[in-house]
Amino acid sequence: MRDISTKLISSKNLEKKNNKRAKSFGYQVLGFGSGGSTPVYPVNFLVLAGGGGGGGGVGSAIFASGGGGAGGYRNSFNCETSGGSSTSESAVEIETGVVTVTVGAGGAIGTKGTDSSIGAFVVSAGGAPGGYTGTGGDAGRALLIGGSGGGGASVGSGQQNGGAGISGQGHNGGTSNPQSPPFPNDLSTVGRRGAGGGGAGSAGNFSNGSNTSGGNGLASSITGSAVTRGGGGGGGSIQSATRCGGSGGGGNGGSSCTTATAGGANLGAGGGGQQAAGPPGNVQNGKTGGSGIVIIRVTNAPANIAVAPGTNSLATSGDDHIATFTVSGTITG
Repeated sequence: MRDISTKLISSKNLEKKNNKRAKSFGYQVLGFGSGGSTPVYPVNFLVLAGGGGGGGGVGSAIFASGGGGAGGYRNSFNCETSGGSSTSESAVEIETGVVTVTVGAGGAIGTKGTDSSIGAFVVSAGGAPGGYTGTGGDAGRALLIGGSGGGGASVGSGQQNGGAGISGQGHNGGTSNPQSPPFPNDLSTVGRRGAGGGGAGSAGNFSNGSNTSGGNGLASSITGSAVTRGGGGGGGSIQSATRCGGSGGGGNGGSSCTTATAGGANLGAGGGGQQAAGPPGNVQNGKTGGSGIVIIRVTNAPANIAVAPGTNSLATSGDDHIATFTVSGTITG
């Protein structure tokens, strides 16, 4: 997995860098320009980007597209795990006033999902698409990097490596290897198995081609009840393989007899890949990834806290306010 720089601001780091800050209404004050200041308030968060689409392409029965990777998964609530088997992040402090919240869309076929964010404070990267297929010699082509990586495609006699997930956000996609035992070298019987896309909780599968399922997602109780999100899409495969989407909404991979399914909406899940039987020219297009979600949990929230538009929700749990964004909008505090 590869590191990506983010703009996360923790309470601890703020204290180290701003020992001389003034206080206003109990919140630390960030200075801007000559004498300007803006109060801030601490929040915990779950920021999940849109999942990658399943791979696309055309070819023959020996080709199958890979499953899409889940969107980047970042979590600071109650010591819960973040994506890529990383530890829980620190809470952040966001400015009072209006802050933009972006909910990433799921990726189209063969396309990366889009990022989700809380202003510039927390940014999660869209999931990578599954590997595409075709007769143009795609073996070994590197896949895009995403929150979680996409699964490699079946490219006949060659291998396609899975895409890399971003450290702290997700796992790698599985690597397709049609030549692995027990499959023979005869191209009329080998292949037809794309690998699963990576999930927030585990890598995509290939397992000698008998298991092309997507990687599993992660559960969070930030809203008060446990919900699993961020599953990878299953790889397209011949019918004998297990090609389920990962837990947390991952789309199922399709075979010559079944159709792949899309990643779950607001679960940041990857779309399934596809395999089609028959002569050259048959389509191996997978399905779209699922949209992401942003959840912000605030203790001792400002009295005027609100979210917009009305599609999003604001609930209370004890002293906490929980803002859930299923579409892009704003939080005002």
